[in-house]
Amino acid sequence: MYHLNHKIWVLALWVALVLPPDYAFAQNAPEPRVFEEIEVVGNRRFRDGDVLATAELRPGEEYSEADLVAAVEALEFTGEFRNVRIFSDGPVLTISVEEEPAFSGNLTFGLGYETGTGVFGSVGLRLDDALGNGSEVRARLTLAEEFTEANASVANDAFWGEGRAGGVRVAFADYDYDDTLFDYRTLSLSPYLSFGQEGGLRGELRLTALQSEVSDIDPAASPIIAAEAGDRFVAGPGVSLIFGSAPGGDRGWALRLEQDVFGGDANLSRTGLRFTGQVPFVGRTRLRTDVELGAVAGLGGSETIAADRFTLGGGSMRGFARGGISPRDICAGCGAGGADIATDLGGEYLAVARTELVVPIWEDRPQFEPFLFADVGTVWKVDRSTAPSGVLEDGRDWRSAAGLGLSIATPLGRFQISYAAHIDGEAFDEEAEVNLSFATDF
Repeated sequence: MYHLNHKIWVLALWVALVLPPDYAFAQNAPEPRVFEEIEVVGNRRFRDGDVLATAELRPGEEYSEADLVAAVEALEFTGEFRNVRIFSDGPVLTISVEEEPAFSGNLTFGLGYETGTGVFGSVGLRLDDALGNGSEVRARLTLAEEFTEANASVANDAFWGEGRAGGVRVAFADYDYDDTLFDYRTLSLSPYLSFGQEGGLRGELRLTALQSEVSDIDPAASPIIAAEAGDRFVAGPGVSLIFGSAPGGDRGWALRLEQDVFGGDANLSRTGLRFTGQVPFVGRTRLRTDVELGAVAGLGGSETIAADRFTLGGGSMRGFARGGISPRDICAGCGAGGADIATDLGGEYLAVARTELVVPIWEDRPQFEPFLFADVGTVWKVDRSTAPSGVLEDGRDWRSAAGLGLSIATPLGRFQISYAAHIDGEAFDEEAEVNLSFATDF
């Protein structure tokens, strides 16, 4: 692409830097000149030799002002460079370029179904080197009738400067379940600094700002939830420590510890511990396990709200609807016609173990992966100064479910179906026996 301003700019520099002082301006064009060295600056994805070859410039050759204008045009014509400048310092000619971002990555679409949630869809995006500096951009949006979840992140091995890896995450969630007596949403922003190496101790330091809102509270809901209505902003530091390697192939394990402390409208501590692993079992079978513990607590007289506390269900514990396991305020006979009213509150402590036994029945068809599973977990404790409307059931009551499933890798994507049978549950738990999911990449 021909740019007149570049031609004028190169001509002006040629006059100022290249021509001798006694040059006769009456001449039609500057005299050609030989440069002993040609350097390239500003390039990251492309080698110096590739830039010089495209510009058709070589040290020791004689070039005129028209040759340099043609070099600028040739580089810009590729579409890979912008703001191309050429200037000289004595016998050295410098080519300065800015690389256009290289948009490569993938786009992922997914569909799913859960008995308690219904149909939901998701779309994910990954861009490599999207900002032209090696950064990876990720984003995902999940939509269902009763909830919306969105998150995005930017990460780079030198995000905070040379040798300092990290990035920024942002997440939004809006929950509007028909079977709960209130809605809530959260918005968070978290810049972080990564450290460590794969295979050893690694982790991150972060600073998280979190905005929460509890709203649309039913008049019949627990006074505990009514006292938590409104917006709240907290912010504070956090750390994650990870040891081991993510499960891959036939074996692997990882242990992750997270700790965050928040201040602002409330003072909170949030702790998480998670172990994931996979090992060969009997014959060609594999055993996978995922154990998760969590705790959130108010500090210095502060109290947690529903947006802070844990629930279980859906992907976090199969056999139960998303958010279907929770401590509750149960008011007997308080509803219309003497019905009981149960308000899910969420719990300040969480413990869950998810175990799968992968049974590859068809050795010649590795794309078919049947599995058996068993999940057991509980959420408990609500430490509030507000009195419940009825009986506060926040004990450590364990729930469990087991079932079977099939994962199928197809040319279009991965399809998975599972069926869960309840072994143990509590009154007012929301069950979800069937789970269907499908995802594909473009």
